[in-house]
Amino acid sequence: TTNEQENILMLVEQLKDNPNVEYAEPNYIYGIDDFEVGNVITAEKAGKMNNSNSSSTIEVNDPLYSSQTNIISTNIDDVWEQYTTGDGSQIIAILDTGVDYTHPDLEDNIWINTAELNGVEGYDDDGNGYIDDIRGWDFHHQTNTPLDDNMHGTHVAGIAGAVGNNGIGIAGAAWNVKLMPLKVFQASGIGDSSTIALGVEYASENGADIINMSFGSYAESATLKLVLENAYSTATLVGAAGNDNIKIGPCTGCAPLYPGAYNYVLGVEAADNYSNWDQDGPLFTLYTDDLLNYELKAPGTGIMSTIPGGGYAPLTGTSMATPLVAGGMALYRQIKADEISTLTFGNLINSSTLVDSQPSQTLPNWVDFLAAIEIEPEPIIKLISANIDDEIVGNTYQDLEPDSGETIHIYPTIKNYWGPSDGVNIKIELAGNQFANEYYNSIITIE
Repeated sequence: TTNEQENILMLVEQLKDNPNVEYAEPNYIYGIDDFEVGNVITAEKAGKMNNSNSSSTIEVNDPLYSSQTNIISTNIDDVWEQYTTGDGSQIIAILDTGVDYTHPDLEDNIWINTAELNGVEGYDDDGNGYIDDIRGWDFHHQTNTPLDDNMHGTHVAGIAGAVGNNGIGIAGAAWNVKLMPLKVFQASGIGDSSTIALGVEYASENGADIINMSFGSYAESATLKLVLENAYSTATLVGAAGNDNIKIGPCTGCAPLYPGAYNYVLGVEAADNYSNWDQDGPLFTLYTDDLLNYELKAPGTGIMSTIPGGGYAPLTGTSMATPLVAGGMALYRQIKADEISTLTFGNLINSSTLVDSQPSQTLPNWVDFLAAIEIEPEPIIKLISANIDDEIVGNTYQDLEPDSGETIHIYPTIKNYWGPSDGVNIKIELAGNQFANEYYNSIITIE
C-alpha cells in the first residue's frame, strides 16, 4: 500500500542519518523484460526440419539454423569461418529464471563446478559458501538445482551458447562455451536487487568471464551497483536496454534502465520500436556524473532458441538481443584475451557506427563482431563537462562565474572513448558581451 511504501522510505532516510550506516535503500524489484512467444517447436519436429541457410559462410548442420538471421546480421558466422566457434575456455553466467540444463542442445555446454562434482556430497568442497553447487545456484529457492520454471532463462542461454553443429536444434553464438546457470528470478519473472547482487557476486567469484543480464529496473540499486563495479574488473558485463520504447534521457518522460545503462555494462538495444534507446548515441551522454549510455544494437525480434523440455520457440525482446552479444563476446575474448575492457568497448562501438567529430544523433548499426575483431583503434576524445571555480583570494565576487580581471580555475572532464592518445590540448574560446565594455569576456566553449 501507499502508507507502507511511505513508511519504508521514511525508515530508509532514518537509517541514512545513522553515522554507522554506509548506505540504506529499499530492496528494489527487478523484472525480466516482457517478451513475446512465437510458435513452439518440439524437439522431434525440429529434428525433421531442413537447414537451408545458403547465405552462411560456414557449414552448420543444426536444422533450425536457417531461422537464425541474428547470427548473420552481426557477422558472427564470419568469425566462425575465419577465427573460431569457441574452444570452451569462456564462462558465461546466465543470471535469469534458471536454465534447463538437461536440454539436449545445452547440456554439453553447461558449466560444471568440478570441485563440487568430485567432492563430498553435502559438503562445501570449494569453500565458496554454497554446498554442492555443481551447476550454479538457485538463489530464489536456495538449492543447487537452478532449473528454469519460466522459459526466459533457457531461451537466453541457447542464444548465447547452444551447442553448435551437433545436428539438433540451433547453434549458439559460441558453439563451445560454458554456461553458468544462476537463478535469481522467480517463475513469475520477478526478482530483487539483493538477490541479483548475490548472483553477480557468485558469478564473479567463480570465474565467469561474461555476465549476461537480460533484465532491468528504472530504480537504481547501490547494492547491485557495487557488486557490478567489482565484477567489471574481471568480467564483461552485458545488459538489456529494455522494451518500453523509452529514451535514456535525461529528459521529461525519459529514464535509464539499470544495469544496462551503466557505462561499464554493454547496454544492448534492439531495432524495433519496442526497444528502449539512447537518443544521443553510444559515445556522447548528458549524464555527466555516471556517463550513462546504451552501447550496442543486436537483433531481438523473433529470435529462435531453446525452451525447457527440449523444444524451441522464437521470442522477441531486448532480452534476446543481449545474449547474442554475450555469446559473441565469448568468441571475442578468446581471440583478444589480453585486451583491456575500455579498448574492447571502443572496438565494438566504433566498428558498428560511423564516427564523426560531433556526437552521433542516430542509433548504431548492428554490432559487427568480425569488424570489431579486425578494426584498428584510434583516439576519440570528448569533453564531458567543464567546471569553473573563482573562489580564490583576491576575487571580488566569488560566485562561480568568470568576471573581468578574475583569476579562475577550470576543471574539465574529458573521456577518451577508444584508442590510446599521446595527449590532450584544451582550447578556451572567449567572446565579448555586446551589452558590456570590450574588456568583459565569457568562456563559451572548451574543446
